[in-house]
Amino acid sequence: MIKKLAMTLAAAALLIATGCGDSKTPLLTYVARANSDSIPHLYTLNEATGQSTAVPIPIPNDAFFVSSNSDANKVVYTRDGENGWDIFLMGTDGVEKQLTTGADAWAPVFSPDGKTIAFVSYQSGDDQVYTMGADGSNATPVFTAAGEEEEFPVFSQDGKSLVFWAWNNDCCANNARQHGIGHGINRAQHPAKQTAHHAVAHVSGFADDGLYKIGISGSTPTLVYATDEWWGPTAFTADGSGVLFTQYDGTEYNVFTVKLDGSALTPLTTSTEEENFSPVAHKNKILFNRYNSETSSSDIYSMDQNGANQTLVHSTADTSEILLDGYWGD
Repeated sequence: MIKKLAMTLAAAALLIATGCGDSKTPLLTYVARANSDSIPHLYTLNEATGQSTAVPIPIPNDAFFVSSNSDANKVVYTRDGENGWDIFLMGTDGVEKQLTTGADAWAPVFSPDGKTIAFVSYQSGDDQVYTMGADGSNATPVFTAAGEEEEFPVFSQDGKSLVFWAWNNDCCANNARQHGIGHGINRAQHPAKQTAHHAVAHVSGFADDGLYKIGISGSTPTLVYATDEWWGPTAFTADGSGVLFTQYDGTEYNVFTVKLDGSALTPLTTSTEEENFSPVAHKNKILFNRYNSETSSSDIYSMDQNGANQTLVHSTADTSEILLDGYWGD
């Protein structure tokens, strides 16, 4: 009995020390590109010490929208394949696997458990959010509404829901693209995006341009926050009750947070001279990027949950170190 109790206590201690299942803290990663060649490389970052470690994944030179899984041993990304933009997977084994074919697909992200990938596809004539298995199987649209654009999905911590940006392209697509991805990949490179969008009848789904939440099992999107001044992907807050995002505040791009019910909109950075962007929650901190014009670099900073104590964590001159690769620009 004593031996059994000791073994039980030891097992419990091991679980507390190492975590289990989806409760473990994901490794903090970023994608670095030197300004001289823009070739992407994946790194893990210890935000407490500022130590950066290269991950041995040979990401192709032409990959973009690079996104790591929680263990930092696999990435998904978009590149221009034989059938246009498609999504590929690469691990530390160096073997590339194509996950979509002819899907005009981009912005892939892993679910927290690594079993599902959310992405955007333009194959219907509108950008729509899809999910698929990590092996590329069972690609399924999350929500369909003609004449609507959906961008930059991201999973909640439990993997059961997504948030994404959306708007009705009858009136506002050009403006929204300017703010949403104007600093990201040049849309002129995307052949599908050069095609004019024809006016179509509005289908109920997105009454307002802005940030929406939806369950991945199939439901109707609910509005989180209405805006057309956003830029790039979002991220859930550490407690899952809200989201972190980048928005133009009338003077500069800054980091904001808002609750999932649309309340408590709060600016976390208030710079008037430097772009602050790409926020992610990690442990009890928020990490974000700040552009440094003196060194031509995008540096990594940390701050408290309320925006206080903004501190430089990592910087390499003439290099863009981007926490969420959807913000990378050419």
